[in-house]
Amino acid sequence: MSDHAHPYRQLPSKAYWKSAVADRAPEQPFEGLWAPRFPISATTRFSTSGSCFAQRISRWLRANGYSWVDTEPAPPGLTPEQVEAGGWGVFSFRTANIYTVAQLEQWISWALGDAVPPDEVWENDGRFFDPFRPTIPEQGYATAQEVLEARRHTLDCIRSALPQIDVFVFTLGLTEGWEHADGYAYPMCPGTVQGRFDPLRHRFVNYSSNEIARRLSATMDRLRQVRADMRFLLTVSPVPLTATASGEHVLTATTYSKSVLRAVAGELVAQRDDTDYFPSYELIAGFQSGGRYYESNLRSVRTTGVEFVMRHFAAGLGLQVTPAATRSNAAAPGAAVAAAAVDATDPDDAGEVSCEEAKLEAFALAPSTGTQNMVDHVHLCLLGDSHMTFLARALRRRGVPHIGNMIMRGSAWYKNLFHLDKDDLFVPLEDARSRRIWSGMLPFFQPGHPVAATERVVISNIGLHTHMAARPFAEWVEGTFTDGNVDTEKALAYYRRLNRERLRIVGEVKARGFRVIVLTDPPMQSRNAQMRPFLASIEAYEALACHVLNSLGCETYSVRELMNVNGFDGSEARFYRPEPDGRGGVDWIHGSEAWYDGVVAALLPAIGWTLPDALAA
Repeated sequence: MSDHAHPYRQLPSKAYWKSAVADRAPEQPFEGLWAPRFPISATTRFSTSGSCFAQRISRWLRANGYSWVDTEPAPPGLTPEQVEAGGWGVFSFRTANIYTVAQLEQWISWALGDAVPPDEVWENDGRFFDPFRPTIPEQGYATAQEVLEARRHTLDCIRSALPQIDVFVFTLGLTEGWEHADGYAYPMCPGTVQGRFDPLRHRFVNYSSNEIARRLSATMDRLRQVRADMRFLLTVSPVPLTATASGEHVLTATTYSKSVLRAVAGELVAQRDDTDYFPSYELIAGFQSGGRYYESNLRSVRTTGVEFVMRHFAAGLGLQVTPAATRSNAAAPGAAVAAAAVDATDPDDAGEVSCEEAKLEAFALAPSTGTQNMVDHVHLCLLGDSHMTFLARALRRRGVPHIGNMIMRGSAWYKNLFHLDKDDLFVPLEDARSRRIWSGMLPFFQPGHPVAATERVVISNIGLHTHMAARPFAEWVEGTFTDGNVDTEKALAYYRRLNRERLRIVGEVKARGFRVIVLTDPPMQSRNAQMRPFLASIEAYEALACHVLNSLGCETYSVRELMNVNGFDGSEARFYRPEPDGRGGVDWIHGSEAWYDGVVAALLPAIGWTLPDALAA
């Protein structure tokens, strides 16, 4: 051997940073990144569980024809909305997200009879919720007994499914968690989504690497007692923490959490022949990606990122990878796809990735020493659908104090998924998240608020939701006025009838003395080919909405006029937000950050609203 020979001289190109990482194009897949440690074929039966990102893997497996174990399928006869609200078909186990290894160990031990689950049940407004999956179902149960029976049924389903599983996929999500004083783990801090926080009974924990490794390895051993040849595929979620209760900055807390989880996964792969690791975390969060796979909130993973990850998963299985632009649904593995084809005609009404942890973002309402302090002193509130979330971000970028954002999706507003209430205006029925957000905002609308009602401003788009309303309106016009002569009074009556319940909410807010500003929706529908035939209907519908809302005493503003966009003349294209919508299509509903920044910059002086001195300081 040469005196100059050493182990690094003969390494493959993937072992060198320059050739394997630095010299590749940003979107070019990594060669030789992952190959399964054990055989995976069309007949391999997968189960998926863990944190939010595990849902992405389960969707890909189902879309590409792999055998995915569904422990507890939805009962027949349910609508897609009911299936989604009930938490069916998301993971193999109907447990909702399992963020920590302690939760996984707990569910498995309960299912196999190694431990007895507590009989704790949470009650809220006459509905009962399971503390260990508080968003399933979103509406809760009628009685506490129903909660316990549903939990027992899920445990029975898990127990019967475990012997069928060949590869158990688990996505490690968090090291932080909350436990009862008796030692059992919750998926969320009590009081954030459901339940009530009690400092005497509920404690914060931040599990160490040793404890996570020990508990996860013990859980794997227990599962192999049920099925001796079960294998495990670990991943680490690339989604950062929404909030940390550790006392650290959320950036360092996230880095610590992900570092621990990645180290645990590596240790178990090194120690166990039955365990493999797939590097989804590195592909999304690695600094070579430059953050390109995250949405503007730097948390949510874009669809392009999911596709990039799953292209490597497919390549590891020996599948030919087809770019997203030409992908199609597959009936069986090997059909040359990297993700499922998605209909992008209505992303706001689509089945979205469910992530209870992300709901905590609603509590970061505005710069403040505390949410209640802000609710007590803020003068501005946003109330509506997802456009209000984008508007809230623009206000935060300008340092404008406010509360509120999206209470419900536009589709939920359009479908009247709320219950009118004399005292609380309305009760959102879309999901637990919407009710929790609205509950936090309610003090703003109460008579005892320190700021006079006449000095409080509500910005809303309730009564618009044109991406949902325009097509039915166009069909109504075509069917009603066959000669093309539209009767304005009949059209106004149609709008009032269609929006009767929503108008009652807006009217009640106005009747309480608030200044109500209503904004039309961004004109991005022109970017969607299937919506272009309805652009004239969108303009007509917005005109009807503004007329009726003005009659209620609201101030209405066309965002197109604020932004100097003349109808749908093409000038709106520069504000188009082409990022994926989360389902594989593109976002034709929302504008870019520049759009909302421009709307805020034009709107505030237009309404003559300035920051109160105390807040401006």
